[in-house]
Amino acid sequence: MALEVINTNDDSVKRGKLLSLSLIIALSIFIQTIVKINEGDVFRTVSTAMIYLVVSFLGLIWAFNFQVKIRSLPFLLQSSLFVMSEYLFIQLFFVQKFSRIYEGLILLVLVAMIFVGTYVSFLMANVFNVNLYKSIPLVHVGRTTSYIISTFSVFFITFGLLSLQLPVYILIPLVIGVSVFLSFIHLKNLGYEGVLIFRKTFLVSLIVIFMFIGSFLTGVLHELSALSPTVGYFAGIGIANMRSIDKSKNWEMLLYILALIIVIVVNIKLNVFS
Repeated sequence: MALEVINTNDDSVKRGKLLSLSLIIALSIFIQTIVKINEGDVFRTVSTAMIYLVVSFLGLIWAFNFQVKIRSLPFLLQSSLFVMSEYLFIQLFFVQKFSRIYEGLILLVLVAMIFVGTYVSFLMANVFNVNLYKSIPLVHVGRTTSYIISTFSVFFITFGLLSLQLPVYILIPLVIGVSVFLSFIHLKNLGYEGVLIFRKTFLVSLIVIFMFIGSFLTGVLHELSALSPTVGYFAGIGIANMRSIDKSKNWEMLLYILALIIVIVVNIKLNVFS
């Protein structure tokens, strides 16, 4: 009985740390948004984003009471990368699109979205970390969360990289690296291993890169250009996770292909013919 009490107390302390870390991150981004500290300074924006990545990573290790393994590091990096992508998106989209973002309901929604998204991603990392020590039912919820978090990360990071107007020889390798990492770690979360995970990672990454290059060459709106590889990632993971072929799976495959075609057509129509 004493052991159960200790475990419960440990879980409560851990959740408190994760909540505190999420709140600090949300408030710090909020303050920077109001003050517009990095407005117009690409180097400072990227540097600050990297600081959020490192702080989130180290903060998670602290929140987990340093009970992490080498195999825990990809989960922590996935969650930290999401936090970094949130910051980039907020600074490069909201601040530019809404010059009076600090007023009214937009402010509350902004802070709430950052806080909830960050906390959920931290909980996901915690679930996968605990699952390395003992099997827990919540791992299935963690896998669904990983799908959502990684999909949003693809959109936020792609939009951020496009908004930074990086040279093509830097932009393409970064997009490839992000797509490969997020595809690999999510498929790893789903339980794939060995040669199979590399084959499926290659498949998903290929779809993402194909969608990105197509939208990058025709697009002028960063939001639409980032949407194409995001849908590509979403569909690619769905296709890669198909374990059997039957009529229902065939229909699911057709829906994914249809989604890819629709986003390509929309992208071309709005960017080229508008």
